[in-house]
Amino acid sequence: MAREQGRTAAAGGERGFSLVELMIAMTATLIITGAVFQLVSAGQSAFRKEPALSDRQQNVRAGIDVIARDLYRAGFGLPEFAQVFTRNFDGAGPAGSGGEDTDILEFAAASDCPTLQVCDVNGTQITTTAEISGCYALPSMVILANAQEWHPMWAEKPGGGANASCASGGGGGGGGGGSRNGHLTFPAGKSDLNPSGGPSNIFTNPPEWLVLGQVIRYRIAIEADGTPNLERSAFGGQDYPNGTTSWEIIARGVEDLQVEYENGAGWFGDPGAVSCGANCGAPGQAEFDTLTRRVRVRLSARVVGEENLTGQTTSAVGNGVRGQLVTEVAPRMASATLGVFNGEL
Repeated sequence: MAREQGRTAAAGGERGFSLVELMIAMTATLIITGAVFQLVSAGQSAFRKEPALSDRQQNVRAGIDVIARDLYRAGFGLPEFAQVFTRNFDGAGPAGSGGEDTDILEFAAASDCPTLQVCDVNGTQITTTAEISGCYALPSMVILANAQEWHPMWAEKPGGGANASCASGGGGGGGGGGSRNGHLTFPAGKSDLNPSGGPSNIFTNPPEWLVLGQVIRYRIAIEADGTPNLERSAFGGQDYPNGTTSWEIIARGVEDLQVEYENGAGWFGDPGAVSCGANCGAPGQAEFDTLTRRVRVRLSARVVGEENLTGQTTSAVGNGVRGQLVTEVAPRMASATLGVFNGEL
């Protein structure tokens, strides 16, 4: 009897887990494993997210910096009451992440090259009283202007040489000095660059000077794979005379561009018209109030090349981890003109 009780006890001590105990153990294991997996997954997402966020911020900051530098020079070398900002570009681009269509920003500015006095201009060529400076890297864009009017045009060196005599009595600059006058021609098919809502190519009075210039345009463009980019053209979006594109990518992943313009009446989505015309000899407060004195630019960008990151938001252009920057720039020439009027300069 004692031996049978011992065998029974031994057999009882070797008994395995019950089904309930096994289920409890498996459930606990699954909970712990799931928690560990979530921690690892979150760590991997954070590991991928931080460099991606850094790239996104660098891209949008690079775009803002380039735009701000260009905007500061807007109107440089042009008449005081020239509307250098192209109109009718509010919402002219593709859909943006903020629910509105993106804007296009376009404006003109002259370079630091010497200004040349014009003595003759017609539909095929320009002649100046001085030789063309080596600063003029041609073919390129030049800006023709007088006291109130301006117009950008493509120009190149003539095939027969860079010198020509000024026509007698031609142009606003008078006659020239003979064979050492400057001489430029208009490339075929590039004789006119008239920004939308910008200057007219018909001068009320003859142009008096020219300078190397640019019509700078910014836009949002979508690549074939859906990647949005901020692009810049220094020539109003036109191709170079040799047929190659003038567009260059400034920042990848930028999906929204919104622009506002401030004049004397407040902030607007369009730069408006400058009221001081060709016969404005004594502009007053009303005329100065039409000048664009500040430009506000907002860029929004998203992470490119990474998916399923924490912090994604949904917009009209898809999901993504987004960020934005805003800057306000006072164009130097408008500030100088307003400063003179207000007695500050």
